[in-house]
Amino acid sequence: MEEEKTFTIRFNQILREEMGNLFELKPLPLDPAFKECYSENDARVFIKSEYLDCPKTAGIRTGALDLKGSMLIHFGNVPPAEDYDLPILGYTFVYANKCLIVVLDLLPVARNKDYMDNYIAPLQEIPEKYDWIPRVEGSREEVAEWAKPYDSGCSIYRWCDKAYVPDMENAFRDYIHVFCECIARAEPLHDEGRRDQRNRHMESYINDYLEKDVGGAPLKSHFGKEWGERYMKEFFFSP
Repeated sequence: MEEEKTFTIRFNQILREEMGNLFELKPLPLDPAFKECYSENDARVFIKSEYLDCPKTAGIRTGALDLKGSMLIHFGNVPPAEDYDLPILGYTFVYANKCLIVVLDLLPVARNKDYMDNYIAPLQEIPEKYDWIPRVEGSREEVAEWAKPYDSGCSIYRWCDKAYVPDMENAFRDYIHVFCECIARAEPLHDEGRRDQRNRHMESYINDYLEKDVGGAPLKSHFGKEWGERYMKEFFFSP
């Protein structure tokens, strides 16, 4: 007997709702192969993605991966547009039978004091606000070593019981609200030094995540190595 789908998550929907309340979000062209794809081996394994225009960003990129209903993964990446040095909103929520895995951050594209005070300081109280949520025993507590240079220092990296999904939805909303405030305050880059720094950082960020992030492994496993690499390079982490 096939396993019935007994749960769902709505993190990508929350992102659209919260950002759509403040900004006009419009669909951007997306390769049909990326918009919806089913595994050749099992039609119950599929991924659906969205690409939305949002002011001052290079587009909202989200994916929803369904593994036979027994594991759901929502993930997103919202980098700054070429003329801005906004932090990058990045998240992954893995909802499995035993737990919820959360990776949530606004990744700064500069580290000077003015930048951190302007964009990252408002995040500082949010992780503490949700630190009471119990961690799954034996779970990882921090991002991978290679990713630490991109971490804001205010990220939430947590394995917790899935009973805490509503609380993590609220945490997600808090990060989105700070990100929306960043968008509202952001001014175009006129200083060539800041622009060059932004471009160097984005190049390193994209290269490192393409080469080292294990998040692409399920895509390659279920949809093929070539498709998974194209998805990450041509859509999710495209400049």
